[in-house]
Amino acid sequence: MPLNVDIMYPQIHEGFLPVCNLYIHMERLLPMCRISDFQIADVLNPKTKRTVRFLSGILNFVNFREFRREVYLELQQSYKLAMERNQHLEAVNREAALKLEKLNTVPVEHEAEIKQLTENIRELEQLLRQDYRRKQTALQEVTSQKKTDIAERTQKLNECKVTMATLKEEQEQLKSKIVESPEERKSYNEMMKETIKKLKRSKQEVTEKYEGYRDVVEVLPSCQ
Repeated sequence: MPLNVDIMYPQIHEGFLPVCNLYIHMERLLPMCRISDFQIADVLNPKTKRTVRFLSGILNFVNFREFRREVYLELQQSYKLAMERNQHLEAVNREAALKLEKLNTVPVEHEAEIKQLTENIRELEQLLRQDYRRKQTALQEVTSQKKTDIAERTQKLNECKVTMATLKEEQEQLKSKIVESPEERKSYNEMMKETIKKLKRSKQEVTEKYEGYRDVVEVLPSCQ
C-alpha cells in the first residue's frame, strides 16, 4: 500500500506500512538473488547471519548486473538493428510484391497476342500428349514381346535343367557301373588265368605225348 494514500486512522498503520513495503520488495528481489527462504521475521526480528547472507546475495546480484550490463546493451543494440533491418526488408518485400503484381497484369494491347500464345501452347501440349501415348503404346508392345521372349527362354532353360538332371542321373549310373567293373575285370582275369593254365597243361601233355611217340619212332629202325 503506498504511503501517500489517505487512510483512516493512520496512526495505527504508522509503523506497519514501511515494514510491509520492505517485506514485499525484498520478497520480490531476493528470489532473483537465489535466496528463497526470506520471511517476515527477518524484517521484524533480523538475525545477523541471515541478514549478512541476504546482503551478500543482493551485492552479488548487483555485481552480476553491472558485469553483464554491457552484454545486455550490446544485445539490445543488435536487436534494435535487426528490427530496423526487418522493417526495411518488409518494405522492400511489399514494393517487390507490387511490382510483381504489375508484371502479372497483362496490358490491353497485348491481350490478343497472349491469347494466341495460349492457344499455341494448348495445341503443343495436345501434340505432346498424342506423341507420348504413341510412344507408350510402342513401348508396351516391345515390353510384351520381351516378356514373351523371356518366357520362351525360361521354358528352354527349364528344359535344359531337366536334361542336365537326366544326364546327371545317367552319369551316376555309369559311375556305379565303373565302380563295379574292376571286380568284374578281376573275375574275368582269374578266369583267363585258369584257362591259360589249362591250356598250358594240355600243351604240356601233348608235348610229352609227342616226345614219347618220337622216341618210339626213333627206336623202331634200330630194332630191324
